[in-house]
Amino acid sequence: MPSIKRMQKTMVSIGIPEELRDQMPFSDDKGNRPEPVIALIDQMDALLSHEQCMAIMEREGCCKSGQRDRDCRAFGKKHAGKTLAEKIERIANVPYMMRPRLNEDGTLTVTYSGHQNGVHTGKTTCSCGTIRKLKQPFTVSKTYCGCCAGHFLYHYQNALGVKLHLREIVSSPLDTHGEAPCSFTFTVEDPKGT
Repeated sequence: MPSIKRMQKTMVSIGIPEELRDQMPFSDDKGNRPEPVIALIDQMDALLSHEQCMAIMEREGCCKSGQRDRDCRAFGKKHAGKTLAEKIERIANVPYMMRPRLNEDGTLTVTYSGHQNGVHTGKTTCSCGTIRKLKQPFTVSKTYCGCCAGHFLYHYQNALGVKLHLREIVSSPLDTHGEAPCSFTFTVEDPKGT
């Protein structure tokens, strides 16, 4: 789940003007409830540019340690001499890293689908444990999914050895009632050996 305190700090660090920050509902996020975070993200969507929202959300992300972190770092070391395209071909062998696609424009798209935990009745559901606390039916801005994108950004950077930036949240089960998968597009900074 996105952290309100971390999002507030990120807004300062990336230069969001104080007059805009003062309009944000920076409430206490104790209790791990989704409603205060959703209210903040709705206000971000209303007041900030798409690029600003993506820059804030790419710094979020849970589960940046543990087995996935170890697996991605090991993959990065093992395949350090390979091109980006070769690494992307092989990363599907790392558990839970999906099947990324290197696009013709040099961006990277990661799609996470088929997960079903009962949050939505559609084909795919949100894997965020906090979202499960919401009562059906609900629709949440896909900007919220930048938190999950931040999770994948972190792990893909470690595995691929490149710097990524969240460009777009292509689709989400949160604003489609489970009909669309989680899909994120990242720009690749300095993609040596593509």
